[in-house]
Amino acid sequence: MKLPAIVSPDELLSRYLLSRSLFIPQKKRVKSSAFLPPPDLKLSVFRVNGLTEKEIWELGEREVVQQQPTSKTLYGRADVKASSVWNVNLRIDPNDIPPRHADIIGWPEEKSARKLIALELAEQAALKLKY
Repeated sequence: MKLPAIVSPDELLSRYLLSRSLFIPQKKRVKSSAFLPPPDLKLSVFRVNGLTEKEIWELGEREVVQQQPTSKTLYGRADVKASSVWNVNLRIDPNDIPPRHADIIGWPEEKSARKLIALELAEQAALKLKY
């Protein structure tokens, strides 16, 4: 299914979690570190509207885990609405490479400001565990 070029406010974005250090399972909470952008300031997410739970996990295995240079495990994902991203003054670039991929962009230069934004996104995110 081809997604619209424009991301809608209620569209769900999944940030796949390849490390246990990115969430607290007992509290069903995503840590802010899950939303800290890499040095290029492009935080990778996937647009998952219209997919079943099984398809969302398969997407993560295929497009995230299998693309890693070393063996990784997909532990979970942090689901956040597009509106939450916009509410912290970031933008979504739905580049669709690979299909359904998008980058969260527009991060401030200051590391402290990025940490505050990551904290806000983590608070808005729903933790989904694979196991």
